[in-house]
Amino acid sequence: MLPVVKTTGYVKKIESNMNKLPGQGGLTKKITVAKGNVNRRKFAKKAATDLSHLISQVSKRKTIEMEVASFSSCNDFHEQLLSVLSFIRYVGRPIKWTIYSDGSHNEEQIEQLENSFDFVKVEKGLDWTKIQSLKGLCKEELEPYENYLMDYAKKFPLGKKLFYYLNHTIEKPTLFIDSDILFYEHANVLKLILTEKPAANGWYMPDVSWGCLDSRYKAANTEQIYQVNSGFIFANTAFEHIKESLEFFKTYNFIYEYFSEQTVYHHLLKNNSYMPLTPKTFILDLGDQFDFSYLLSPKQMAVRHYTGPVRHKMWQRNYKWHLGL
Repeated sequence: MLPVVKTTGYVKKIESNMNKLPGQGGLTKKITVAKGNVNRRKFAKKAATDLSHLISQVSKRKTIEMEVASFSSCNDFHEQLLSVLSFIRYVGRPIKWTIYSDGSHNEEQIEQLENSFDFVKVEKGLDWTKIQSLKGLCKEELEPYENYLMDYAKKFPLGKKLFYYLNHTIEKPTLFIDSDILFYEHANVLKLILTEKPAANGWYMPDVSWGCLDSRYKAANTEQIYQVNSGFIFANTAFEHIKESLEFFKTYNFIYEYFSEQTVYHHLLKNNSYMPLTPKTFILDLGDQFDFSYLLSPKQMAVRHYTGPVRHKMWQRNYKWHLGL
């Protein structure tokens, strides 16, 4: 009899993929995307007709001594809404949650967010089509770079995100997140981060592998461990050594790539000695994008960032699965 050898989950994953028929993964994703669209519409209906009851179900009625800031658009309204609900379900009520709009939110969406959550404030932001100068509109340390910041913000939404986050006043520990971040049972680790002594300058969610950075940065730097993902940044204090990162930003010379914004934060957080969070519970992984199953359950995660390739996974299961209802 041959000896029994225990196979790791990773190896099982490889074996599962090897047994798939050609095109099976793509078909699976099409099915899960369709299912996700149905679940998203159901959540939208629930939010429109019975949001107050849903809030009462997930609210722990306790305040956690931190602020949250997020950046989103009208198209991400329901992802943003689910993100807020998951935070109060698994972490608590923040002191304040500032939602920076890319300018596309309508009045009804803004009213629903602000009227439903007394800690939420939606900032419509600047009218970038009319802005000619940032003098008096931003922190003094940003003013020497106004031409670069304005150009990026006028051309790309991520340029707006970069400006709003850098210009955000940090008075309490502040979590900066994308609208496609959901929280789960292990998110109570954020309370430990708040009380940890000595406190780190801050924390970030690491990317799964090296490469998601501006090509000009990679050309000048060798591969580094724990690359920063700008979708989840926990700042204990205001950013320091910001000038060096803004000088690096100038080297783009008004030409941008998809990861240009993330690279500025990689530069900034590395210079400020930010610590990476464990990728075991702070999940940024695409490994299940072509599967019906999930890599992890809500009981095994703290946070998951549902980036574009796995956005359908956010809605593949209904909102009750995410909120533990």
